[in-house]
Amino acid sequence: MASSISEDLLESPHVSFQTNPNRGKLSLADLAFAIPTNPHPVDNQSIVTPKSIEKIPTLIIWSIFNLLLIPFGIICCYFSYKVKQYKKQYQYPMAMKWSKRTLILNITTTLLMIGIIITVVMLRYDYEKTHPIHPIQTTVAYIPWLPGR
Repeated sequence: MASSISEDLLESPHVSFQTNPNRGKLSLADLAFAIPTNPHPVDNQSIVTPKSIEKIPTLIIWSIFNLLLIPFGIICCYFSYKVKQYKKQYQYPMAMKWSKRTLILNITTTLLMIGIIITVVMLRYDYEKTHPIHPIQTTVAYIPWLPGR
């Protein structure tokens, strides 16, 4: 068991250590020093450049549009502000997380606004059909629109 672990460590290209020359095998004390502190090689994806952080959208224009629906629009603008703060601090993971949250909240708010507008228009249309201005007029048969039907 211990020999298979030491063979795996010896074959790893990222580990460099020396064993005690008086001993032929790797001891537990030597094994503790043989564990690499950074087992992964440095890759270019973990380096954040100013260009990559600038690609993260703040969605501020969409958030301002969503101010038409007051409480959710204010939250959208706050989320966009948080994205901008994290971008200034070059905190890529946090800026990306808040940007995704902003996107989801903006989509939800826009769909909610569309639903409210359609409901108000339909209720107004229903009210005008059931309470005509001139009751003497004859109209075609009307089936009222009722929510939940």
